[in-house]
Amino acid sequence: MTQPFDPSTSSGSSRATSGDDRLRAAPSSVEGQEPKGLPAPTGVVYNTSMARPDAALALAALYVSSSRRQSRVGAICVTGAGLDAAIYCDIVGRFYSGQMRSPNSNSALPVGLTISLPMPPSAPMVDAAVKKMRDDGTPQYARSIQRPTDTAVPDALLRNAITFSAESVVVLSAPATWLARSVALPGTAAQYKQRVKRIVIVEAGDVEQDAAALKAFVSAVPVPVVYCGRAVGEALSVARSRFDGAFAWAPSNPVGDVIRASGPSVPLHDVAALHYAIDPSSGFFTVSDGRLAVEPAQRDACLSALLALATAKPAAPPPRGGG
Repeated sequence: MTQPFDPSTSSGSSRATSGDDRLRAAPSSVEGQEPKGLPAPTGVVYNTSMARPDAALALAALYVSSSRRQSRVGAICVTGAGLDAAIYCDIVGRFYSGQMRSPNSNSALPVGLTISLPMPPSAPMVDAAVKKMRDDGTPQYARSIQRPTDTAVPDALLRNAITFSAESVVVLSAPATWLARSVALPGTAAQYKQRVKRIVIVEAGDVEQDAAALKAFVSAVPVPVVYCGRAVGEALSVARSRFDGAFAWAPSNPVGDVIRASGPSVPLHDVAALHYAIDPSSGFFTVSDGRLAVEPAQRDACLSALLALATAKPAAPPPRGGG
Protein backbone atom coordinates (compact mmCIF):
# COMPACT_ATOMS: atom_id res chain seq x y z
CA MET A 1 0.00 0.00 0.00
CA THR A 2 1.33 3.45 -0.87
CA GLN A 3 2.47 5.47 2.11
CA PRO A 4 0.43 8.65 2.68
CA PHE A 5 2.16 11.94 1.99
CA ASP A 6 4.11 13.39 4.91
CA PRO A 7 6.51 16.20 3.95
CA SER A 8 8.15 16.06 7.37
CA THR A 9 9.31 12.48 6.82
CA SER A 10 12.98 12.39 5.85
CA SER A 11 14.98 9.55 4.33
CA GLY A 12 17.41 8.96 7.12
CA SER A 13 18.67 5.48 6.23
CA SER A 14 22.18 4.72 5.04
CA ARG A 15 20.68 3.95 1.66
CA ALA A 16 19.37 7.53 1.46
CA THR A 17 22.86 8.93 2.09
CA SER A 18 24.68 6.59 -0.26
CA GLY A 19 21.99 6.99 -2.89
CA ASP A 20 22.22 10.78 -2.69
CA ASP A 21 26.01 10.70 -2.98
CA ARG A 22 25.72 8.28 -5.87
CA LEU A 23 23.36 10.61 -7.69
CA ARG A 24 25.45 13.70 -7.03
CA ALA A 25 28.38 12.07 -8.82
CA ALA A 26 26.51 11.66 -12.08
CA PRO A 27 25.71 14.95 -13.84
CA SER A 28 29.03 16.16 -15.17
CA SER A 29 29.91 12.82 -16.73
CA VAL A 30 26.48 12.20 -18.17
CA GLU A 31 26.17 15.68 -19.65
CA GLY A 32 29.74 15.43 -20.91
CA GLN A 33 28.66 12.67 -23.30
CA GLU A 34 26.75 15.12 -25.48
CA PRO A 35 28.39 15.88 -28.85
CA LYS A 36 30.28 19.15 -28.78
CA GLY A 37 28.37 22.20 -29.95
CA LEU A 38 24.92 20.65 -29.56
CA PRO A 39 22.52 21.57 -26.74
CA ALA A 40 21.63 18.84 -24.28
CA PRO A 41 18.18 17.31 -24.97
CA THR A 42 15.36 17.83 -22.51
CA GLY A 43 15.55 15.46 -19.57
CA VAL A 44 12.50 13.31 -18.86
CA VAL A 45 11.59 12.26 -15.33
CA TYR A 46 9.20 9.31 -15.51
CA ASN A 47 7.49 8.30 -12.26
CA THR A 48 5.57 5.10 -12.95
CA SER A 49 3.84 2.20 -11.25
CA MET A 50 4.68 0.01 -14.25
CA ALA A 51 1.23 -1.49 -13.85
CA ARG A 52 -0.08 -1.39 -17.45
CA PRO A 53 1.35 -2.44 -20.83
CA ASP A 54 1.36 1.16 -22.02
CA ALA A 55 3.86 1.97 -19.25
CA ALA A 56 6.27 -0.56 -20.75
CA LEU A 57 5.70 0.98 -24.18
CA ALA A 58 6.29 4.47 -22.78
CA LEU A 59 9.57 3.32 -21.27
CA ALA A 60 10.63 1.90 -24.64
CA ALA A 61 9.56 5.12 -26.37
CA LEU A 62 11.63 7.16 -23.91
CA TYR A 63 14.78 5.16 -24.58
CA VAL A 64 14.23 5.30 -28.35
CA SER A 65 13.68 9.06 -28.16
CA SER A 66 16.83 9.38 -26.06
CA SER A 67 18.86 7.35 -28.57
CA ARG A 68 17.76 9.84 -31.25
CA ARG A 69 18.71 12.80 -29.00
CA GLN A 70 15.10 13.98 -28.99
CA SER A 71 15.13 13.70 -25.19
CA ARG A 72 17.25 12.35 -22.38
CA VAL A 73 16.38 9.79 -19.72
CA GLY A 74 16.54 11.98 -16.63
CA ALA A 75 15.24 9.49 -14.07
CA ILE A 76 12.97 6.49 -13.75
CA CYS A 77 11.21 6.05 -10.41
CA VAL A 78 8.82 3.28 -9.41
CA THR A 79 6.06 4.18 -6.94
CA GLY A 80 3.20 1.95 -5.84
CA ALA A 81 4.91 -1.27 -6.96
CA GLY A 82 7.62 -3.58 -5.70
CA LEU A 83 11.08 -4.82 -6.56
CA ASP A 84 10.12 -6.72 -9.71
CA ALA A 85 8.77 -3.53 -11.30
CA ALA A 86 12.09 -1.79 -10.60
CA ILE A 87 13.99 -4.78 -12.00
CA TYR A 88 11.85 -4.61 -15.13
CA CYS A 89 12.61 -0.91 -15.62
CA ASP A 90 16.30 -1.69 -15.18
CA ILE A 91 16.08 -4.54 -17.71
CA VAL A 92 14.41 -2.33 -20.30
CA GLY A 93 16.95 0.45 -19.74
CA ARG A 94 19.90 -1.85 -20.21
CA PHE A 95 18.32 -3.64 -23.17
CA TYR A 96 17.54 -0.44 -25.05
CA SER A 97 20.86 1.18 -24.12
CA GLY A 98 22.87 -1.86 -25.17
CA GLN A 99 24.53 -2.18 -21.76
CA MET A 100 25.61 -5.76 -21.23
CA ARG A 101 27.53 -4.87 -18.06
CA SER A 102 26.20 -2.99 -15.08
CA PRO A 103 26.42 0.77 -15.71
CA ASN A 104 28.00 2.98 -13.08
CA SER A 105 26.33 6.11 -11.77
CA ASN A 106 28.34 8.25 -14.19
CA SER A 107 26.51 6.77 -17.19
CA ALA A 108 23.00 6.07 -15.85
CA LEU A 109 21.10 6.92 -12.70
CA PRO A 110 19.74 3.94 -10.75
CA VAL A 111 16.01 3.27 -10.71
CA GLY A 112 14.24 4.85 -7.76
CA LEU A 113 12.21 2.60 -5.46
CA THR A 114 10.65 2.85 -2.02
CA ILE A 115 11.89 0.27 0.45
CA SER A 116 9.05 -0.57 2.81
CA LEU A 117 7.77 -3.62 4.63
CA PRO A 118 5.83 -5.21 3.24
CA MET A 119 6.78 -4.24 -0.30
CA PRO A 120 3.75 -3.60 -2.51
CA PRO A 121 3.19 -6.15 -5.27
CA SER A 122 4.34 -5.54 -8.80
CA ALA A 123 1.99 -6.03 -11.74
CA PRO A 124 2.08 -9.65 -12.95
CA MET A 125 2.86 -8.44 -16.47
CA VAL A 126 6.51 -7.76 -15.59
CA ASP A 127 7.03 -11.47 -14.89
CA ALA A 128 7.02 -12.08 -18.64
CA ALA A 129 10.46 -10.46 -18.79
CA VAL A 130 11.80 -10.57 -15.21
CA LYS A 131 11.30 -14.34 -14.89
CA LYS A 132 12.13 -15.25 -18.49
CA MET A 133 15.00 -17.73 -18.66
CA ARG A 134 17.40 -18.93 -21.30
CA ASP A 135 17.74 -22.59 -22.14
CA ASP A 136 20.67 -22.86 -19.72
CA GLY A 137 18.54 -21.59 -16.82
CA THR A 138 20.06 -18.10 -16.62
CA PRO A 139 17.93 -14.94 -16.87
CA GLN A 140 17.12 -13.91 -20.42
CA TYR A 141 17.88 -10.24 -19.73
CA ALA A 142 20.81 -8.55 -18.03
CA ARG A 143 19.97 -6.52 -14.95
CA SER A 144 21.73 -4.32 -12.41
CA ILE A 145 19.10 -4.66 -9.68
CA GLN A 146 19.04 -7.82 -7.60
CA ARG A 147 17.78 -6.47 -4.27
CA PRO A 148 16.03 -3.33 -2.99
CA THR A 149 19.31 -1.73 -1.88
CA ASP A 150 20.45 -1.68 -5.52
CA THR A 151 17.88 1.06 -6.19
CA ALA A 152 17.96 4.79 -5.42
CA VAL A 153 16.08 6.66 -2.71
CA PRO A 154 13.05 8.14 -4.52
CA ASP A 155 12.98 11.69 -3.17
CA ALA A 156 16.72 12.21 -3.72
CA LEU A 157 16.54 10.71 -7.21
CA LEU A 158 13.56 12.82 -8.24
CA ARG A 159 15.06 16.03 -6.89
CA ASN A 160 18.52 15.48 -8.34
CA ALA A 161 17.19 14.48 -11.74
CA ILE A 162 15.71 17.96 -12.02
CA THR A 163 18.92 19.70 -11.00
CA PHE A 164 21.04 17.66 -13.43
CA SER A 165 19.35 18.90 -16.63
CA ALA A 166 19.11 22.43 -17.92
CA GLU A 167 15.54 21.67 -19.03
CA SER A 168 13.29 18.85 -17.87
CA VAL A 169 9.75 17.56 -18.16
CA VAL A 170 7.99 15.31 -15.67
CA VAL A 171 5.54 12.52 -16.48
CA LEU A 172 3.66 11.18 -13.46
CA SER A 173 1.75 7.93 -13.84
CA ALA A 174 1.91 6.67 -10.27
CA PRO A 175 0.94 7.82 -6.79
CA ALA A 176 2.53 11.25 -6.28
CA THR A 177 3.85 10.25 -2.85
CA TRP A 178 7.54 10.64 -3.57
CA LEU A 179 7.31 13.47 -6.07
CA ALA A 180 5.52 15.46 -3.39
CA ARG A 181 8.22 14.62 -0.88
CA SER A 182 10.96 15.56 -3.33
CA VAL A 183 9.41 18.96 -4.01
CA ALA A 184 9.17 19.54 -0.26
CA LEU A 185 12.96 19.24 0.04
CA PRO A 186 14.66 22.65 0.46
CA GLY A 187 15.25 24.49 -2.80
CA THR A 188 13.49 21.97 -5.05
CA ALA A 189 10.48 24.14 -5.91
CA ALA A 190 12.86 26.87 -7.04
CA GLN A 191 14.66 24.38 -9.25
CA TYR A 192 11.32 23.40 -10.80
CA LYS A 193 10.62 27.05 -11.61
CA GLN A 194 14.02 27.41 -13.23
CA ARG A 195 14.36 24.11 -15.07
CA VAL A 196 11.06 22.24 -15.55
CA LYS A 197 9.10 23.12 -18.70
CA ARG A 198 5.94 21.13 -18.02
CA ILE A 199 4.42 18.34 -15.94
CA VAL A 200 2.03 15.78 -17.42
CA ILE A 201 -0.09 13.77 -14.99
CA VAL A 202 -1.74 10.57 -16.23
CA GLU A 203 -5.13 9.87 -14.69
CA ALA A 204 -5.55 6.17 -15.35
CA GLY A 205 -6.00 4.77 -11.85
CA ASP A 206 -2.55 5.07 -10.28
CA VAL A 207 -2.12 8.74 -9.41
CA GLU A 208 -5.47 8.73 -7.61
CA GLN A 209 -4.15 6.30 -4.98
CA ASP A 210 -2.56 9.12 -2.96
CA ALA A 211 -4.86 12.12 -3.41
CA ALA A 212 -3.20 14.11 -0.61
CA ALA A 213 0.23 13.79 -2.22
CA LEU A 214 -1.13 14.77 -5.63
CA LYS A 215 -2.76 17.89 -4.19
CA ALA A 216 0.42 18.81 -2.32
CA PHE A 217 2.60 18.28 -5.38
CA VAL A 218 0.43 20.30 -7.76
CA SER A 219 0.11 23.11 -5.20
CA ALA A 220 3.87 23.25 -4.65
CA VAL A 221 5.17 23.31 -8.22
CA PRO A 222 5.33 26.67 -10.04
CA VAL A 223 5.12 24.89 -13.40
CA PRO A 224 2.31 24.29 -15.93
CA VAL A 225 0.50 21.02 -15.19
CA VAL A 226 -1.42 19.14 -17.88
CA TYR A 227 -3.71 16.24 -17.06
CA CYS A 228 -3.90 13.25 -19.41
CA GLY A 229 -7.20 11.57 -18.59
CA ARG A 230 -8.47 8.12 -19.48
CA ALA A 231 -10.23 9.49 -22.54
CA VAL A 232 -6.86 10.19 -24.18
CA GLY A 233 -5.59 6.64 -23.77
CA GLU A 234 -8.90 5.16 -24.82
CA ALA A 235 -9.02 7.33 -27.94
CA LEU A 236 -5.61 5.93 -28.79
CA SER A 237 -6.36 2.34 -27.84
CA VAL A 238 -4.92 -0.26 -30.18
CA ALA A 239 -5.53 -3.97 -30.63
CA ARG A 240 -2.75 -6.18 -29.32
CA SER A 241 -2.58 -7.82 -32.74
CA ARG A 242 -1.30 -4.48 -34.09
CA PHE A 243 2.00 -5.27 -32.37
CA ASP A 244 2.50 -8.57 -34.18
CA GLY A 245 5.96 -8.45 -35.65
CA ALA A 246 6.62 -4.95 -34.29
CA PHE A 247 9.53 -6.12 -32.15
CA ALA A 248 10.99 -8.52 -34.71
CA TRP A 249 14.18 -6.43 -34.79
CA ALA A 250 15.32 -8.36 -31.68
CA PRO A 251 15.11 -12.12 -31.05
CA SER A 252 13.77 -11.39 -27.56
CA ASN A 253 12.52 -8.04 -26.26
CA PRO A 254 11.32 -7.30 -22.68
CA VAL A 255 8.69 -4.84 -23.92
CA GLY A 256 7.44 -7.23 -26.57
CA ASP A 257 7.19 -9.92 -23.87
CA VAL A 258 4.86 -7.73 -21.81
CA ILE A 259 2.71 -6.82 -24.80
CA ARG A 260 2.29 -10.46 -25.82
CA ALA A 261 1.14 -11.22 -22.26
CA SER A 262 -1.36 -8.32 -22.20
CA GLY A 263 -5.07 -8.21 -22.92
CA PRO A 264 -6.69 -7.86 -26.33
CA SER A 265 -6.34 -4.06 -26.46
CA VAL A 266 -3.78 -1.58 -25.17
CA PRO A 267 -4.82 2.03 -24.38
CA LEU A 268 -1.77 4.25 -24.86
CA HIS A 269 -2.19 6.53 -21.81
CA ASP A 270 1.48 6.87 -20.88
CA VAL A 271 2.82 6.88 -24.43
CA ALA A 272 0.54 9.82 -25.26
CA ALA A 273 1.59 11.68 -22.10
CA LEU A 274 5.26 11.10 -22.85
CA HIS A 275 4.95 12.20 -26.48
CA TYR A 276 3.16 15.41 -25.49
CA ALA A 277 5.68 16.12 -22.72
CA ILE A 278 8.59 15.88 -25.17
CA ASP A 279 6.90 17.44 -28.22
CA PRO A 280 3.88 19.57 -27.28
CA SER A 281 3.86 21.25 -30.69
CA SER A 282 3.33 18.02 -32.67
CA GLY A 283 -0.26 19.02 -33.54
CA PHE A 284 -1.59 15.70 -32.27
CA PHE A 285 -3.02 17.14 -29.06
CA THR A 286 -4.90 20.14 -27.74
CA VAL A 287 -4.98 21.49 -24.20
CA SER A 288 -8.02 23.17 -22.69
CA ASP A 289 -8.26 24.16 -19.02
CA GLY A 290 -5.16 22.11 -18.32
CA ARG A 291 -6.53 18.90 -19.83
CA LEU A 292 -5.03 17.06 -22.76
CA ALA A 293 -7.19 15.85 -25.65
CA VAL A 294 -6.48 14.17 -28.96
CA GLU A 295 -7.02 16.41 -31.98
CA PRO A 296 -9.76 14.44 -33.81
CA ALA A 297 -8.42 15.11 -37.29
CA GLN A 298 -4.96 13.91 -36.19
CA ARG A 299 -6.06 10.79 -34.34
CA ASP A 300 -4.83 8.24 -36.92
CA ALA A 301 -1.57 10.08 -37.53
CA CYS A 302 -1.04 10.38 -33.79
CA LEU A 303 -1.64 6.69 -33.22
CA SER A 304 0.76 5.75 -35.99
CA ALA A 305 3.44 8.04 -34.57
CA LEU A 306 3.07 6.70 -31.04
CA LEU A 307 3.25 3.10 -32.21
CA ALA A 308 6.24 3.79 -34.42
CA LEU A 309 8.13 5.40 -31.54
CA ALA A 310 7.22 2.78 -28.93
CA THR A 311 8.17 -0.19 -31.11
CA ALA A 312 11.23 1.21 -32.90
CA LYS A 313 14.75 -0.11 -32.63
CA PRO A 314 16.89 2.44 -30.78
CA ALA A 315 19.38 4.39 -32.84
CA ALA A 316 22.97 3.21 -32.74
CA PRO A 317 25.15 5.17 -30.31
CA PRO A 318 27.46 7.77 -31.84
CA PRO A 319 31.13 6.86 -32.28
CA ARG A 320 33.38 7.52 -29.31
CA GLY A 321 34.31 11.16 -29.13
CA GLY A 322 30.98 12.25 -30.68
CA GLY A 323 32.31 12.20 -34.25
